[in-house]
Amino acid sequence: MLREKTFEADHVTINFAEGSEGGPPLVLLHEGSRRWQHLLPILPGLAMRWHVYALDLRGHGKSGRVPGQYCPKDYVPDIKAFLERQLAEPAVIFGHGLGSLIALMAAAELPQRVRALILGNPALNKERWASAESAEDRMGMYAAIRNLAVSGLTVQEIVPILANLPIAMPGSIEPVRYGDLPEMDGARLRNRAKTMSELDPEVLQYHAEGRAAEFLEGLDLDAALRRITCPTLLLQADPAAGGVLSDSDVNHAVASLVDGRFVKLKGVGRDLGLESWHVTPLLRAMMLFLESL
Repeated sequence: MLREKTFEADHVTINFAEGSEGGPPLVLLHEGSRRWQHLLPILPGLAMRWHVYALDLRGHGKSGRVPGQYCPKDYVPDIKAFLERQLAEPAVIFGHGLGSLIALMAAAELPQRVRALILGNPALNKERWASAESAEDRMGMYAAIRNLAVSGLTVQEIVPILANLPIAMPGSIEPVRYGDLPEMDGARLRNRAKTMSELDPEVLQYHAEGRAAEFLEGLDLDAALRRITCPTLLLQADPAAGGVLSDSDVNHAVASLVDGRFVKLKGVGRDLGLESWHVTPLLRAMMLFLESL
């Protein structure tokens, strides 16, 4: 059973869902512009043997807002405070997308509180990621989401607007309506609309304004990788399906880590299967790694 609670970090209230006690702690950090519920597809399986904590990052879900402080480096102190003050023992951290960068930096800065790391589709090549995120179609999508977040519309009112939002698809020349994405249905649309209604629009200001490179300023990811000594699993979403990690990125990262390994999730996109609830490859990789600790 999951229970929602709050934690007071230094400058913001963090909302999180906590599973049943018993088992070592496993902290999960969602992708940018999502909320902890985005991780629901994998929580039941993980909660069987781990004490799970799924956090809403600042500015997301029910966590507090900190205007102008939504770069990856700004999130790290919240997670460090959670690890130090909320948990009695070192934790494994799983991060997805933005959450993976936050997990990486937190582990590098607070190694004594991190038992192991699982990094899902992290943008380790900052220049290539910033270039892709600054493309006109991506900027337009982020601007549309930001407008919905600031609109004050109800969830019911957001749904039809969201359904008509054009989305760029890997391998497709023309954008696709969000409502026409594979396996999209009314329940999934409403859930995404709910997520947008709880998002601080400032979270997306860098992405919507073509300032993705500025968003990553202050992150020395290579140095962070070299500082991490705990076991680390790198989950590579399939580049052909929109994953941000190339094979060379993976090889460089694993070579930089003291105890690094990777799994390529073939056919799995940047969402790691969470959007569609097709999470068997993701769960398999995570659980095999966790059982090796």
